[in-house]
Amino acid sequence: MSEMVKGLLLFLFLSGAGFGLARLVVFLGERSIERRYGVTGVRMLIAERATLEQRMEMRRAGREEELSSLDGEIHSLVRRKEKLDRRTGEVARYGKSIVRQIGEEVKGCPCYIAHVANKYVGADKGPHAMIDSSWAKPQAVEVWAPNVPEARRAIERRYPPTFGYVVTRIQPMGDVFAGDGPVG
Repeated sequence: MSEMVKGLLLFLFLSGAGFGLARLVVFLGERSIERRYGVTGVRMLIAERATLEQRMEMRRAGREEELSSLDGEIHSLVRRKEKLDRRTGEVARYGKSIVRQIGEEVKGCPCYIAHVANKYVGADKGPHAMIDSSWAKPQAVEVWAPNVPEARRAIERRYPPTFGYVVTRIQPMGDVFAGDGPVG
């Protein structure tokens, strides 16, 4: 045989022996780690961590979808609020009075007219970030309720006193035209 064939065989033998030795070192290293940390199988641990990672990734993807849909809803609500603010401004510019309504018109249920203002809005306090400046003056609110205390509770649910809303006057609908004083 030629020297070249002998060299090739020697190379193959040494590379096989090197591969076997490397596998033996890895195997012994794994066993050493298992003994040191009390793990029964590093491969099992790696598989468990991979499964956990997949679950976390799926959860993250679900949260991203949820956040994306909520972000879309927020943008939709902001656009809707801006549209309503524009319409309110247009109505105010043309001199029409805005009458807000609380409750449903039901036969036999009286209607009350209330005037509601906000104490946090006004010329001396400056513009408010969340409340329209028109609330500095009392705003008319129609309230459909069985009695004045129920009407007041309905108003306070819609316009909470904790946000600065104050009911300045409540009177039955017919008394508005008669010029009578406030009921509540």
